[in-house]
Amino acid sequence: MSFYPFSLNKNEEFQNTYIERIMMPISRKTQQLKMVRKPKDVTQFFQYAMRLKYVKRAGWISKVKVQNPESVADHTFSMCAISMVLSDILGLDTQRVMKMVILHDLAESIIGDYIPGQISEKHKRLKEKKAINSILYCIPSDLRGNYRKIWNEYLQNKTDVAQLVHRVDKIEMMLQAMQYAKEGYPKKLLHSFLNCAKRRSKS
Repeated sequence: MSFYPFSLNKNEEFQNTYIERIMMPISRKTQQLKMVRKPKDVTQFFQYAMRLKYVKRAGWISKVKVQNPESVADHTFSMCAISMVLSDILGLDTQRVMKMVILHDLAESIIGDYIPGQISEKHKRLKEKKAINSILYCIPSDLRGNYRKIWNEYLQNKTDVAQLVHRVDKIEMMLQAMQYAKEGYPKKLLHSFLNCAKRRSKS
């Protein structure tokens, strides 16, 4: 099922040429440090990230009937802004927090967004793992292992960083529910989102 209106392979030559220019070393020193990676290693990863703009958050559609709901990309960006500030205030590893926020729903660029109970948690995790492996395969191996560790850390939810990201996930949902209430959507339909966010943000 396609969630976005363009092909991963479309204009591939242009994409690679443009990215190659961006990554062109700005000095001999950076060239000596071998910091330049081949564009083909990362272009498809960028496309997966772009897909999230076209994956709508399913709960707002199925339960609240929002006409133009936020996308997963919208949700992720808001989480990034919230997490950045809270992480700095708490003195956590903000760089790791931001990476975790960006990665946490990235698998949905392939599998889409499921509402709770739509499929079993076990089945969902298996689909997510397969998807994230496909996505991370598109980047250099030295980055791949680190990103996978961060994604697994999020799933396990044991570290301070992971727990912050999980709480911000629910805080963002609560703020979005409040925004939809201001836009005139029935509060009784938004009640479950608000309660869920309040419970999980305290856990």
